[in-house]
Amino acid sequence: METDMKNNSIDIGYKLGGLLALSIIAAYAIDFKLFINPWVGMGFFVITVLAGAYSTYQSRKINDGASFKQAFTSYFITVALGYLIGSLTTIIVFLIIDPGAAKVLDEELLIMTKEMLEGFGLPSEAVALTMDEASKKSNFSLQSIAMQYVMNLIFFTLIGLLTSLILKRDKIEA
Repeated sequence: METDMKNNSIDIGYKLGGLLALSIIAAYAIDFKLFINPWVGMGFFVITVLAGAYSTYQSRKINDGASFKQAFTSYFITVALGYLIGSLTTIIVFLIIDPGAAKVLDEELLIMTKEMLEGFGLPSEAVALTMDEASKKSNFSLQSIAMQYVMNLIFFTLIGLLTSLILKRDKIEA
């Protein structure tokens, strides 16, 4: 049964990755500036969490119950695999297919950051210093995308712990 649960999680992870990859490609095709829209990011977040929760639920169904460890393992495998596929798609799009789009998005993010910092009422020296530091790095470099994957995986893991706690159920004895 444990193998069936893991295979189910891997299968759902591939489906999540495919959905994220298609969403990334669609967003790029429609308007690549959608990547800096917080609502689009929230959509990717919701899709990922729902897929992880669904995987946990399915694993519980396959085994007539699931311990916390089994529930969390199902969630984690699905999210890690799906989000990895989505990150690889982002790398392909912004580092191989269209590196120019990454530069445009970095510039747009700098403008948004400056407006936000000025909106907070920070002194112009602090804004200038922050902008200088921010302009030295790309948000779409291989290192940045890898770091985003790790940080988001940590965040999704915390959500997965809560989800697993809610969806765990001891095996039903007949």
